[in-house]
This record gives sequence, C-alpha cells and structure tokens, in this order.
Amino acid sequence: MERLNRKSIYKVDETIHDKMKSIYLGCPQAIRYCKSLGIPEEVIDKNIDIIYDFAMDINHCNKCPGIDNCVKENPLLCTRITYEDGFLERQLTPCKRLLEKMKVRNQFIVMDFDEDWLNSDFTKLDKLKGREKAIKQYLQFCKSGDSKWMYLIGEQNTGRSYVAANFVIDIAKKEKGPIAFINCPLRLRQINQTNYKNPELYQKIVDQYSTVPVLVLDDFGNETINDNARDTIYEILNRRAGSRLFTIFTSNLTIEEIVNQYSTNKSTSVRAKQLGRILENNIKEEINLGEVGVYK
Repeated sequence: MERLNRKSIYKVDETIHDKMKSIYLGCPQAIRYCKSLGIPEEVIDKNIDIIYDFAMDINHCNKCPGIDNCVKENPLLCTRITYEDGFLERQLTPCKRLLEKMKVRNQFIVMDFDEDWLNSDFTKLDKLKGREKAIKQYLQFCKSGDSKWMYLIGEQNTGRSYVAANFVIDIAKKEKGPIAFINCPLRLRQINQTNYKNPELYQKIVDQYSTVPVLVLDDFGNETINDNARDTIYEILNRRAGSRLFTIFTSNLTIEEIVNQYSTNKSTSVRAKQLGRILENNIKEEINLGEVGVYK
C-alpha cells in the first residue's frame, strides 16, 4: 500500500472548490465514508482536493471497464483516506479486482491458457451443442463432489479449451485448488525431455500432476506419440483414478482413437488398452462439442 502523507498544500480557487465539492456531494459512497470517519465539514472544505480525488476514484471504479482497460490516473490503484487526530491523509491501495484476479491466478500451478480468460464466468457460457451437458456434469461435481472425469471432444475452435478453463477458473475462485491446466503436446514433451536429464525432477513433476486436486489435460492425444509419453500419461491417470481426483480432458480424438494411436505394435497395444480401460472406467461420457468451429 502506497501512503501519501500530504495535506492540501495549496488554496483551491473558489470556483474550482465549488466544482470539486459538487462532485463529492454527488457521490453518496464518499459522503457515507467520510461520515463514518467522523470528518468535520470544515476539514472536508479545507482538504477538498483530496476529497475530490477520493470521490472521483469511486466514480471511476463504479464504472469499471475491466482491469485491462483501467483509465485512471493511477491505474489499478484505488484512493483511500484516513482521518486521525485531526489529520486527513490519502493512501493508494491495490485495486480489489486486481487482487481477486491474482488470488485466482495463484490457485494454478500450471496455467496453459490466455490470462484474459481469468475474467470468465462459466454461467455465461452459451448453450451450444454439448456445452449444456458439460455444464450439467460440472454442476454435479460442485454439488456432490462427483469425481467422474470429464471428456470434451470437438474440432479446433469449438471452444473445448475455453469451456474447460471456465470450469477450473470457477474452482479457483472458490479456492479449491491447486489446479494444473496443461497443454499436453507442450508439457509432455518437456517432462519427457527432463526424464533424460534429471530423473528426480521428472518424477517430481509426474507426482505433482498425479496428485494435484484438479487437472486439465488440454489437447489430449496430440502429444508426440511414443512409449515415454504413453507411460507418463498412464502413471498420472492411474494414480489419479486411485485417488478419485477430478480430471478434465479436451481432445479432437475419441477414447478409441487415443487407444489405437498408442497401439503402435503388439507389445505396446497391451499398455495402450490398459490406458483405454482407465479412461473408460473413469470418464462419465464423451461430450461432443461439435465439428463446426464457433470460436476464432
């Protein structure tokens, strides 16, 4: 919190004073707050520039265009006033909305989606094909703790990642994390490269994804197909299934196609089928979000 230890140091022109006073008198929140602090009228008049700044700040925040579009003189900071022992002081404190966004962001140990999505609200999702089913399953999870996994299938630009992000953002707002939202092609490549260089770090990352309360495997099935990727996914999902931890998948492939993809030969098909059984036993249903792209 930035503190501005400054009393009004210049005399305000009478006309300007009256305009500032009218802004203050037109802001009920500022009036109530000043009254709650017990600020006498003569102190308000003497420090009208500070009171004016306070009222204008409230007016700006009441019409907040969003933290990314803040147009205040001190963006993402809010003016507060204190009154003690006859002294009026002005302070700058962080924007409440910014603090809320940071609070949500801190629930994610990995967040492979656009930070602008943190402002999303799943209740405002449209009810296009499949989304209603997804919302229904998510609400069941919220209501009863149903840990059945969610599998969102759809072509690119059908909003599958956005829908999944909306659900886990809501979980983050409720402080039910930690949460990992991982892009499978990116993260599986990284952690399997780590396996060669630093096996201990590799296992630490796998442990983290295996035990985090909420995990999203985004773009599942589009990772580089090899035995290492399959075995990493198998370990993570097998452990999550045993602990009944909520998991969301987004993919353009069905579960059957995932299994076929990892069945590169007879020796690998056994493990691929085991992976398929874990998916089939824990996923409630494949929720199809459609084939026609609706999001750019």
